[in-house]
Amino acid sequence: MRILVDVTTWVPGRTGIGLYTERLLRALVGLDRGDELLLASNLATDDVDVPGRRLGPQMPLRALWMQTAMGLHVARERPDVAFFPNYVAPLASTYASACPTVVTVHDMAVFLHPETFTFKKRVLQRRLLPPLLRHAKAIVTPSEATRTDLLRLLPVDPRRVVAIPLAADPAYMTPVSAESQATVQRKFELPDRYLLAVSTLEPRKNLVRLIEAFEQVWPDHQEVKLILVGGKGWRDDAIAAALRQSSARDGIEAFGYVEFDELRALYAGALAMCYPSLYEGFGLPVIEAMACGAPVLVSRGSSLDEVAGDAALQVDPLDTQTIVSGIRRLLDEPELRSQLARRGLAQAQTFSWARTAEQTREVFERVAGGAMPQEI
Repeated sequence: MRILVDVTTWVPGRTGIGLYTERLLRALVGLDRGDELLLASNLATDDVDVPGRRLGPQMPLRALWMQTAMGLHVARERPDVAFFPNYVAPLASTYASACPTVVTVHDMAVFLHPETFTFKKRVLQRRLLPPLLRHAKAIVTPSEATRTDLLRLLPVDPRRVVAIPLAADPAYMTPVSAESQATVQRKFELPDRYLLAVSTLEPRKNLVRLIEAFEQVWPDHQEVKLILVGGKGWRDDAIAAALRQSSARDGIEAFGYVEFDELRALYAGALAMCYPSLYEGFGLPVIEAMACGAPVLVSRGSSLDEVAGDAALQVDPLDTQTIVSGIRRLLDEPELRSQLARRGLAQAQTFSWARTAEQTREVFERVAGGAMPQEI
């Protein structure tokens, strides 16, 4: 197959959708089906190290490039399928008629939790997503929960929407060496006991409540630190204020974005990874932490129920006291931590990027052949 792919999110320092794009493409190449990839971006693609023909031109505004250059690529190249892994695709129906398009919708947070987004993102995504999805031959979601939300909120034929779960990078399953662990511990001046939170700094990740919960626990566990890892997001003023004003400020560190191998070591050395997000389409850090053997505290609800299964300690993300109770249990009950670590590793092993690639390619084949993505 000739597959045109939007790789605009495959950039240095990528997280979330950028990692999804990278790992899915690597896994598609690994299937070795003889596919030709056409890799399109408005940015330099030096970091995109999978085989394929590069399509430009470089332009500073991705939105303008998507609705002009990308649409022209679709019309001119006429691939078997065009794949858009980041919600956005050319809107013009003339482009959509050139070949079938497949769009990944990672979550419906902008509809369900609009208060956690900037005004610009809220308005653009809520207005553009419905007409964009009308032209898509298939819509991929990373979980059944997101698929259910999408079908409930937008008028889309259920046969066009397919849930295909993500996975942890296989490298997370490889034990971190003692030397690497020690190097990271020295670099970040880590204590022996720390809790880890991995997410972009933005309201939906519920970090203010996590900080408030840690404040209540810290007086009894001052040997423990809360480590926040993740790049700057949007509307993070409340998070910054909570950090500045926290009574546990000496027990909290925010490291920003860290490199892949450093993150592996941080997961592996953590007492637990805390992920009290208000809503997730999948929640990659949950499965990554589990793959590294870290016990996980996670929100109840959205996709996290199916991703974590019974392998995590679940809390109500809106109730700070349940987060407090969960953290206390993780700190005070070593047998619980061991149990969650074992269950988490087994849960992580049920997900596979090879399977994700196989199922995604099956969707490509079906729409390229004129069939519905799935029969219901």
